[in-house]
This record gives sequence, C-alpha cells and structure tokens, in this order.
Amino acid sequence: MRVDDRNLAGSQATQSGQANQAQQVGRSHEVKPADIRPAAGADRVELSGLTGDLARALAASGRERAGRIAELAQEYSSGRYHVDARAVSRAIVAEMRALDPKTAGL
Repeated sequence: MRVDDRNLAGSQATQSGQANQAQQVGRSHEVKPADIRPAAGADRVELSGLTGDLARALAASGRERAGRIAELAQEYSSGRYHVDARAVSRAIVAEMRALDPKTAGL
C-alpha cells in the first residue's frame, strides 16, 4: 500500500484550519460559574468541604512521611539503620496473600 504525501498535507491543512476556527468560536463566549444554573429537580453535589478536608489530611500525611524519611536517612548515614529481614519477608507474604485470595491457604 502506498501513501501519497501530497494528499496528507492537504487534509492536514484543512483540519488545522477547522481546529483554529473551533478555538476561536470557543473563545467568543466564556462560561462563568454564575452562568451555570441547575435544572429544576436536578441532583447537586458539593465537594468543597470534602476536598478541603482531604487536602489537609494529605498535607499532614506528607509532613509525617517526610519526617520519617528524614529520621531513616539520619539512621542510615550514621550506620544505625538495620533491616529486620524476617519482618520484611513476612510483610511481603502478607501483602501478597491480601492481594490474591487464591494464596490465602499457603
């Protein structure tokens, strides 16, 4: 199968022109929150309180995690960090069992 590049260039130019027209039309009228009105009897969802709580929880978790990582880095650099291989292996196996119910009996 052979592709004629001249035809592709022409169709791309046409499509490009159409995309530019669509962008210009979209810019002619911007929708503002005040312009949006719910239909009568329509469902409504409010996320502002939930998202704020979630953002605060994630920020606190991030600070705690950063603090723990700094502690571990300090222990490692001073030579005081030791890994309990048995605890790590048990945690890996437990995680795998939790993810795959077929391995629960192993």
